[in-house]
Amino acid sequence: MNKYLFLLLIIMLSACSKPPLHLYTLNIQDNIPKTTPLFSSIRIDYPKGIEEETLGNKIYFSKSDLTQSYYGYSQWSKSLNRILMANLIKALQKSHISRVVLDYASEVEAKYELEIRIYRFEHKIIDKKKSYSNISIGIRLLNSQNRTLISSKIFNYNTPCSTTDAKGFVKASNEAISHLSIDTIKWLKRVKVKYE
Repeated sequence: MNKYLFLLLIIMLSACSKPPLHLYTLNIQDNIPKTTPLFSSIRIDYPKGIEEETLGNKIYFSKSDLTQSYYGYSQWSKSLNRILMANLIKALQKSHISRVVLDYASEVEAKYELEIRIYRFEHKIIDKKKSYSNISIGIRLLNSQNRTLISSKIFNYNTPCSTTDAKGFVKASNEAISHLSIDTIKWLKRVKVKYE
């Protein structure tokens, strides 16, 4: 009987010794350039991905072009598409490029819309010391009334990570998302639209 109790105790202790789950998020930096309003209202659509499963809570990495996996004890605090949408809304609000910035769930009419497509968002590991935050995001500006495309651009970032773990990837991704926010605002400033 003591033998079984001992085995049960070993099993219970091994179950309790799992590494803790680390939750991560993305936050743009505060150096968002301010501008005069070019849009009366703009809606940020819910970001979509080529591979929808990569937009959940899992943090993905790859060691080759043929394989992809995810971290077992590190994940996003919310789904990646929600995190990206929140950061883009925050950036547009801080820049004052639009009088009103709405999310996809709002029933208020918006003159313009931003469609976001995530083509790639992964930790690309080259070797034990070298890795990159590999991000590719397409953004399309639409006229909401007639659904016509005004302009589109794909933003690519290959940001070096300070470490080859999830923490290093998230730090580099924060840097990339801050660049994306600034680059998006610069791109929107170059788009010729009639303020209405």
